[in-house]
Amino acid sequence: MLMTRGFAACLAAAILTISPLVAVAQSSGGGPGPGPAPILGAGSNAPQLNADPVPPADIPSAPASGGLSAPNLTGGDLATSPGAADPLPLAPLLPTPIDPGALLKPAFPTAPRQAAPLRVNPHAVELQAKLTDDGAAIPSGMVWRIFSEKRGGDGHLPLVREQRGGTVRLDLPPGNYIVNAAYGRAAMTRTLAVTGEGGHDTFVLNAGGLKLTAVNGKDLPITPALSKFDIYPGTDETDQETSPIVSDVDPDQMVRLTAGIYHVVSRYGDANAAVRADIKVDAGKLVEATLFQKAARITLKLVADSGGEALANTSWSVLTPGGDSVFDSVGAFPDVVLAIGDYTAVAKHDNQIHERNFTVEAGRDREVEVLTKEAETPPASAAPAP
Repeated sequence: MLMTRGFAACLAAAILTISPLVAVAQSSGGGPGPGPAPILGAGSNAPQLNADPVPPADIPSAPASGGLSAPNLTGGDLATSPGAADPLPLAPLLPTPIDPGALLKPAFPTAPRQAAPLRVNPHAVELQAKLTDDGAAIPSGMVWRIFSEKRGGDGHLPLVREQRGGTVRLDLPPGNYIVNAAYGRAAMTRTLAVTGEGGHDTFVLNAGGLKLTAVNGKDLPITPALSKFDIYPGTDETDQETSPIVSDVDPDQMVRLTAGIYHVVSRYGDANAAVRADIKVDAGKLVEATLFQKAARITLKLVADSGGEALANTSWSVLTPGGDSVFDSVGAFPDVVLAIGDYTAVAKHDNQIHERNFTVEAGRDREVEVLTKEAETPPASAAPAP
């Protein structure tokens, strides 16, 4: 029994010597103290063989994580036990960037949506228009107006439908209608019978186009803002220029007209500069015509001396040799376009009237000065007495 206990004490001391961990043993006084286990031997303090040995302290168990060993803080480098995991990075872990557009994309590709097929009513009436019998259908610019055949309480035909474009399909109840097909100023009106079983009708407008420009003199361009055209039906002999088909037409503006002869008036400015011509429009063709003006722009000035400053608050009138007034204005620099010829400029300023005669030549734009005082011719000297 004694040998068994001594062998156990020696075995415990050997285990404490080779262990990498620090064993904590309690002294006989109860205080903690580091150091190796006591060695058996002679001495006053040595335990007797027949005494019970003091068992060593329990060996501490390894940390639950099984990772890093306790560092030596008293000196030397910090050490980790072999096989420990690499230290975690100190930077915060950020989520992977997400493309917002990816959230809107479907998880699986979808087939493109197909537009629903247009439903065509087989009972609708198709209307188209042509400029000539053998021409193509007008693709756009048409105005179709459908009226009821029966007049309303106001005596007018009620408008049933209005549609714009080229060829149109109209879904109308069976009955008789009056159709007006307009292409610019070219129009055609006739009755249409709708049976409810569909159908097709073509309107031949027998129309063409007219484009107008004007120059001054032989080839001097005219400011577009000062050039306008009026188009009348008929010829110069038959028309009285009272009811124009279209007025204030701009230069190079195309006007669609029914084939025929038209009376055209070209106006340059707002006074009396105007020329006239009769122009024929052919079906299916665009006619371009240039009218030649014979006029000039005149600026009027009332001055005290030749080349002096114009006087404000002046009332003006321009008279023909027959006394007809062709222009009236108030101001210091009135500007007027006049046809060629002779005129008299009359200026009224401070209750005094001043006049000057002048002549207008084609294409010669200029200033006309009216003096407030004319050079007086000295009176003839009296004949000496005999």
